[in-house]
Amino acid sequence: MVLAAVATLVGASVASATGFGFALILSPAMFAALEPEEAVTTLLVLGLALNLLMLFGRGGRPDAIRWRAISPMLVAALPGLGTGVLLLALMSKPVLQIGVGACVLAAALVQARPAARGARESREPALGSACAVGLASGALATSTTVSGPPLVLWLQAHGVPPEEFRASLAASFLGLTVAGGAILVAGGMFSFDPAVVVPLLGLTLVGQIAGERAFRGLDATRLRVAVLALALAAGVGSLAAGVAGLA
Repeated sequence: MVLAAVATLVGASVASATGFGFALILSPAMFAALEPEEAVTTLLVLGLALNLLMLFGRGGRPDAIRWRAISPMLVAALPGLGTGVLLLALMSKPVLQIGVGACVLAAALVQARPAARGARESREPALGSACAVGLASGALATSTTVSGPPLVLWLQAHGVPPEEFRASLAASFLGLTVAGGAILVAGGMFSFDPAVVVPLLGLTLVGQIAGERAFRGLDATRLRVAVLALALAAGVGSLAAGVAGLA
């Protein structure tokens, strides 16, 4: 669990500074140390605490949430959350990791292409794209806990400014966490060890404070670079872990 503790501290710092990255960094360590259902539940509990801190703690900006964009996305995520629970129960972890890695890499590469660079005019996402992203993020939230990349790349593509980006992501993750946890409870799959979760909650708090300070120095360009770098790293890592698991 030493690796999980380090990953929690680093992941919380990165997520607080950039808006996402907690599950990307922590998920591999959790799945290595715990059984899949316990790993997913533990990540949901820690994610709940982190996103509450990001929204309502020092430096939080709940007034910056872009509700018109994320509300239809969260509604569309509900059937996706149920689908993710089925995937968690029926599919092997390596297969899920390969699928997630391929989707994340494809999305990140599209956003990294030359035509996608530079400043973007902020605009409201179309309803169709909000529904598609909600379904994908919901399914990923309860199957692998890595629900961030579709949301991140979607908001980036619509030119959401840093403050709104960070607050909207935290609100989205909070909604997915609460709904996903409720579905796992209903399915009898919500299980975690308090002896593991409580110390990690403390590290999550420390990491969030450190990351919040770092966020103050990020402009839109640096945020975009950090987001794409994390998404690419997550995609490669997920693919590699999945292929290794099949070998």
